[in-house]
Amino acid sequence: MSRLPFLPRAVTLAALLLLAVSSLAGAQSTPLLYEVKSASTTVYLFGTIHVGARKLYPLSPQSEEAFGRSAVLALEADPTDQGALMAAMSSGLYRPPDNLRAHLSPALFQRLEGVLPRVGLPIEYAQGMKPYLLAMTLAMIEVQRQGYDAQMGLDVHFAKLAKADDKRIIELESMAEQIELFAGLPMQVQEAMLQLALDGVEDGTMAQELEALVGAWAAGDAEAIHASTKRELDGLPQPVAAMLYERVYDGRNRRMAEKIEGFLAGGQVHFVAVGAGHLTGESGLPVLLREKGFSVRRL
Repeated sequence: MSRLPFLPRAVTLAALLLLAVSSLAGAQSTPLLYEVKSASTTVYLFGTIHVGARKLYPLSPQSEEAFGRSAVLALEADPTDQGALMAAMSSGLYRPPDNLRAHLSPALFQRLEGVLPRVGLPIEYAQGMKPYLLAMTLAMIEVQRQGYDAQMGLDVHFAKLAKADDKRIIELESMAEQIELFAGLPMQVQEAMLQLALDGVEDGTMAQELEALVGAWAAGDAEAIHASTKRELDGLPQPVAAMLYERVYDGRNRRMAEKIEGFLAGGQVHFVAVGAGHLTGESGLPVLLREKGFSVRRL
């Protein structure tokens, strides 16, 4: 059973598809890349991961060439805008004297106190976070313990290249919008997210699932990536899982597709780099754009 929290880019803290395995060292990554054509221009869709390591690079020549041909980089949110990230994250914090203990069941809080020393997070800090933010933070800490770095994620890679090349960077969403996906969740759903994160730390399944996910990402295995996004929600009641999948994937995919349709009505070539999970399945961006009448092909 997967124990991954289900997060967008704003929560670099714990996104899916984060970990690279040692067997990938030195190998060329060939992630998901699609070419979408209209009568006037081309949009490239690239599937990212949000935390990485040197072993994820180099990327395939097709990926670098597509980026080089593009005039505009479109990201979920600009990962280099630390001010926007910190402002957005503030909504995940309690204002004293309110704190986490007041909102969790005694049993879950006691369990949390037992797990926190394993990851080196003082309870005094954890108590200031709402459950969804703490779940994300625990997952990110676990990933960092494996030696991986948000600054080596693919969206950061392309953002830095774009700035060096004076390419325009636009956001499909914003940090605040991404955090708001979780800030408004009912407390029982946030508790479920926290329990899954604790499970993943305690039984090691988080690291195992991440290993499989990045192996699928590096190979461009869309079916395996899609299966992993579904497994993220294992252990949650079906109505809760369905609501989260709609909020994190399907609803966002529809909104992203509308914005990309606007790009395709213009004349500039765009390189759209979003989480790889947004490019898979029947509600993924390639399918949605094909249904809108555009030519879509895998590169």
